[in-house]
Amino acid sequence: MKGNMKHTFKLEKRDKLLLYFEQAAKSYGISKFDHHFCKIKGNDEVAQYLESAGLHKWSKAHIDGCRYNVMTTNIAESINSVLWFARMLPVVHLIDEIINLLVKWFSKSRDFALKCTSTLCPDFGEKKLRRRLECASRMNVVKLNHVEYNVVDGDMDCHVHLTNNTCSRRNFQLEQLPCKHVDVVCRFLKLYVYSMASRYYTRNTWLNAYSYTINPVQPQELWVIPEDVTSTKSEKDDQKKMTVL
Repeated sequence: MKGNMKHTFKLEKRDKLLLYFEQAAKSYGISKFDHHFCKIKGNDEVAQYLESAGLHKWSKAHIDGCRYNVMTTNIAESINSVLWFARMLPVVHLIDEIINLLVKWFSKSRDFALKCTSTLCPDFGEKKLRRRLECASRMNVVKLNHVEYNVVDGDMDCHVHLTNNTCSRRNFQLEQLPCKHVDVVCRFLKLYVYSMASRYYTRNTWLNAYSYTINPVQPQELWVIPEDVTSTKSEKDDQKKMTVL
């Protein structure tokens, strides 16, 4: 979205509108989003362009459901950059390139997952959670009842509800990974903080995702075609001949 915005309005690399867009896109709360988006509204054309695209497609504060930091639902945008050369090939060769690419990805990711010794995936879960645990050491917790807690974070308070798995800053709901406020509550209650993370961040889920083997297509002379498929093909060929006659 940022690239489209830059291209459409001929913006310079360090244009402040691009900075405001990043800040608005990464804001978890509506009020914080509105604060940054107001700066973008100084340029009516850009603001209308972003609104017409749909705020829920690029803003974390307006996301429908959970996307775990992925800011697009269009897989083509994610794969086009790695297939820029292959797209110029004939369709059959393009498919071969896509298969080879997936084989490499699955093999590489499977190897990483097998070597992983942490509870969560190293880059997307473990590192984030450890940084947040460090920040949590400087906060205080006030117990409201057996499931609700108020976390004093500098000049701002944050409300954490353990049963609903919510945090008033919304980081926890959107990422499904304990934010620093949930971390400090878990530490206060001596709870295992990793149990609050979504299973999608765990090593086991990561390993299961790449457990299947993608095999390249063999030469046609090596294909083993089931009889029911062969017979169906023969029937269709006969029907075509009858139609021609």
